[in-house]
Amino acid sequence: MTRENPYNSSYKSTSHLSPFPVANFQVDFNLVRNYNSLDMKNTSLVGLIVVLLFFSSGCVPDKYKFTGEFGKPGSGKGEFLSGTDMAINKDGDLIICDAGNSRFQIVSSDDGSPKLVAGEHGTTGYKVQGISGIGVNPLTSDIWLCDLRGNKLVKFDKRGNPIAKAVDKMKYPLDCAVDRMGNVYVIMSKQPALYKYDAQGAFMETIGGTAKAALIYATSIVIYEDYIYVADFGGKKVIKLSLKGEFIREFDKKGVGKYDEEMKGPSSIFVDNSGNLLILDLGDIPILILSPDGEIISRIGTYGNEKGQFLYPRGIVEKPSGEIIVLDNSRNVALTFKKLVQ
Repeated sequence: MTRENPYNSSYKSTSHLSPFPVANFQVDFNLVRNYNSLDMKNTSLVGLIVVLLFFSSGCVPDKYKFTGEFGKPGSGKGEFLSGTDMAINKDGDLIICDAGNSRFQIVSSDDGSPKLVAGEHGTTGYKVQGISGIGVNPLTSDIWLCDLRGNKLVKFDKRGNPIAKAVDKMKYPLDCAVDRMGNVYVIMSKQPALYKYDAQGAFMETIGGTAKAALIYATSIVIYEDYIYVADFGGKKVIKLSLKGEFIREFDKKGVGKYDEEMKGPSSIFVDNSGNLLILDLGDIPILILSPDGEIISRIGTYGNEKGQFLYPRGIVEKPSGEIIVLDNSRNVALTFKKLVQ
């Protein structure tokens, strides 16, 4: 997750526009007016034309709305510098990888109020040099921090005390995920396979890495119900694997059927309690939500430097209440989106 910012820094705010692509949604209103001379129910016909044009354009109903954001640039508690990843623990608190401050923070997912700060910059012991990703044990809430530059993982207990590290075969670890047995699955820069470690940081084996299970440039990994999901930024897809590394399926479209636009570069992923995939992807709309079968559910967000917009989204989670939270690396805030009542 520590590549160069792929988003255009010269992006101009389009907050006045719809959050969905509308370039192909053009109605010839002169043509519509011509129907007024026909002996039929003009209003119903025009309405039908507009509806058909809307759905043929590939637009997706927006089922979420921006509700607020928290955080600001800085080195104090509840402040961030270049956040690179975010996770959520079993208590519903956020764990934010605060890379610019060489630490992680646990904050409330409701308002960002700080609860714990841990981590220290350095080259010895449990100190870190350049952190990238974070993984949380779903049962104990222990935290594994990926030290990209230090070529190691550091394990912290839920109170922020460093208790172990993994160094064997480490080469630029980008992100990690933890299963219910405490085993850790690590993606490393430009490595096709996943590296598996036990709960104490001892190397166990590599899994996947061949045929359809091979990665090009993976940047994010999560585990849900004993399945591994990896966002392969280089491969422009998300891959689903078993815990043994066996290929199950891939998601390379922004939805199936009429919404079959190809992914442009998924950089972060989260799987909610229903098995839906929340994906940060390149393109006009940063947040993509797919069903377990790849059907599109929603696309959310716009790029810009205003409140409620993104410059460089890097982490995404969903709260038990259903609210989506996205960490922005450049604006140094976390943005919250709430599902609309249908």
